[in-house]
Amino acid sequence: MHDSFSKSISNDNSTEGSDRIRVSDADDVFNKILTIKRSKLRGLMVIDSWEGALRNTSEDGHRMIESAILSDPDDNRVGVVLVSEGGRIGDLPNLVDGIVTLSSSELDGRRLRTIVVNKLRGLRVKSDRALFSLDKGKFNLLADTKLENQTLAKPSILSPVPHTETSFSTGSRDLDAMLKGGIRRGASIFVDVNTTVPTMGVRLLLRIIIANFINQGGSSFIVPFSTVSSDNVAESLGPLVGVDTLNKKVRIAEYNQDLPRKKWRIQLTGKVLDDFALFGNIWRELETVSSSTILALDFDKIVQVYGDDLMLPGLANMAASIRDAGAVTLAIGSELNKIREAFLRTADYYLKVESINDTMVIYGVKPFTNVNGIEFAFDLGYPSLKLTEIV
Repeated sequence: MHDSFSKSISNDNSTEGSDRIRVSDADDVFNKILTIKRSKLRGLMVIDSWEGALRNTSEDGHRMIESAILSDPDDNRVGVVLVSEGGRIGDLPNLVDGIVTLSSSELDGRRLRTIVVNKLRGLRVKSDRALFSLDKGKFNLLADTKLENQTLAKPSILSPVPHTETSFSTGSRDLDAMLKGGIRRGASIFVDVNTTVPTMGVRLLLRIIIANFINQGGSSFIVPFSTVSSDNVAESLGPLVGVDTLNKKVRIAEYNQDLPRKKWRIQLTGKVLDDFALFGNIWRELETVSSSTILALDFDKIVQVYGDDLMLPGLANMAASIRDAGAVTLAIGSELNKIREAFLRTADYYLKVESINDTMVIYGVKPFTNVNGIEFAFDLGYPSLKLTEIV
């Protein structure tokens, strides 16, 4: 028997050939378990499955195998994992040190996998459940999504993921792959944000997409969240693109007239006709300083300021002009409203973002995709995005 922990080989041949045993007879299973546990080697024994080990055994055989597994817990060096698929387990839950449950469910017709810690004797469980994936045939636990930079990396300009001839990159190769190659030029994309998602998580996602766009010669017009000021957006985006680029190629809407003027700040009045005309002028200005533009809008903020009946003919014409220019319209929202409904009828991409067990997940309605866990990293001095597909 080989001890993978101590890197030594046992001279005791009492276990010779034990790895080839495939039996369900109680005596044979009992003897095999005892032989391994008394080998004095450190290791892990997995019984997969418990129902298979007990197949065709009597109640006496059942108790005999159970006794062998739980015997000498302090003296032997072999841990035991029992895998049960819902069969008879008797009193085992009361006797073992830990119990975890793996389950599969659905989210909008897509698979979710969850692990729950039901029992862990002697240890404090900080979080008793999490998502996991079997991507590439491996057990991958999806960690809680970290939203703040906890590294000591010095802030730096975001290194962009290159665009292609037909599509803009999102700044994440994983998200590009989920979208079948990135965002097509001239496309519109809607991100439906569930109320369970922290605002910071959505802001990080948008910041990566916008910075990746700007750092490849693009420009951006941004209408922030209702609870986020233009100053806050500029302070978070500036380190990723540089102050000069921020002043030249970024315009951020602001409805607070008392704030001081900035090159990047666009003071809007909340009067739809006046703001509509000003936006048109700003859009033409951005077209002169960049090869392409991304328009990032919070529909909830738009409705809050202008109302839900913002259906001017000029808006449809402007949307067509934006698409014809090869620009991207990136809209987000949480609430149901007429603007959202109208936008979704012609949107090229429709994504949903939720938070499940403190893990942010994203999946596509258009195109249809599996659920993907979101992981942010900050070790490069700027935020980056990695996805783990739940399969």
